Amino acid sequence: MTKTLGQKIRELRMQKGMTQGDLGGGRVTPSMISQIEADKANPSHRLLKWIADRLETPIEFFLTDMQLQSEKISSFRFAKALIEAGEPGQAVVLLEPLADGQSLPMYQQEIQQDLATCYRSTGQLDKAAKQLEEIFSGLLVKRDLQAMVQVLFEMGSIEKERNQLSVAVYHWNRANQLYEEMDSPDPFQWGKLLRELAELHTIMGDLESARAVYEQAMTVLSGTEDLRGIADMYLKLSRIYRDKGSYEEAARYAEHALSIHKGFNNLKTAVQIKEMCAMLKAEQGFPKEAVTILTECLSEYEKYGFADRLGSVHGSLSIIYLRMRQLDLAKSHCQTAIALANDDAERAALYRTWAETAKEEGNLQEAKDFAQKSVQFFNRVGMSRELMMSYSLLGNLCKASGDLSGALQAFEEMQGALQSNLKHRGIVL
Repeated sequence: MTKTLGQKIRELRMQKGMTQGDLGGGRVTPSMISQIEADKANPSHRLLKWIADRLETPIEFFLTDMQLQSEKISSFRFAKALIEAGEPGQAVVLLEPLADGQSLPMYQQEIQQDLATCYRSTGQLDKAAKQLEEIFSGLLVKRDLQAMVQVLFEMGSIEKERNQLSVAVYHWNRANQLYEEMDSPDPFQWGKLLRELAELHTIMGDLESARAVYEQAMTVLSGTEDLRGIADMYLKLSRIYRDKGSYEEAARYAEHALSIHKGFNNLKTAVQIKEMCAMLKAEQGFPKEAVTILTECLSEYEKYGFADRLGSVHGSLSIIYLRMRQLDLAKSHCQTAIALANDDAERAALYRTWAETAKEEGNLQEAKDFAQKSVQFFNRVGMSRELMMSYSLLGNLCKASGDLSGALQAFEEMQGALQSNLKHRGIVL
């Protein structure tokens, strides 16, 4: 293996029985000699000449190494420029030969980190994950907690991207434990990690873990001025409690979020939360109050020019009128909501509401047609949990209309959607 400049200097010094202090000769500190021998510092030409004279060795013996070192540093800097210019694929070609642990020891961690970033940017997730594992192994020895949590966050992000959600949770839990060991952790970075971790628990359907992590994040951010982040977590907690059926808790957190956004004069978000509060009122058994609030939301969205939110309110009104068995109003609002829907996910949910309304009217064929539309749209957007619900509705409608083969097919498809959902959550691997 080719020796580095530092290795050559150290070897010659030891052959001559000199200490680092002897080599420095009062002109260079032993600490600086140590840095040079470890390839963590590059000596100037004048200093290299001094060291060569002390070692009774021609300077030419070292100059080749200095030139090679300069070329490698230039390559590294050019790779950094390519990354900044949005050319990670070209940067990889330059970085890979430098990431051998020997080429530029003083820059090794930075080179490996940049290489992992480039691998990820070019879709080479396996290589990115392997590179980050190597970096983390080195950091374990140093116990550099701040760097360790950053690498673990990246490792978790890659696993999330690879749909290995359980592995992502493992990495982020480790990062959280390291934050707890720090004397003065950055609350904003810690809060960001916790919010991502809680969101992942929510995606996996582990609402209790999500709730606990969001509440930890609230504690971490409580002494900061990140009120928007706190409001966002109030809103997320509200949704979790709503999904668990704890409507009073859900309403309490939603009101907290609403108060903060009103204080920021964040009109659109404030009305969105008000809309959410209306649906919680309906869940608590106050549909008329919910309709009143949603009607106010419609007026406010129109007044402030937030046309993209109108479809959502009409969809909510459709659901409430369906529960109140005011089917004409339910259908009317559903039709309006479909016309105003922003994306296929919204349309899929609305088609299911239409199917449920048609079912209540006794129009089974119409209900089946719209349930089938809901299935198609949820399939298109890959929302397996919602897809299961639409397949369940379609299967029951087919069964009610005497179409047993259609019902069997729908329930089989629902089983497939369930398997897909479990796999996505990391339960079936």
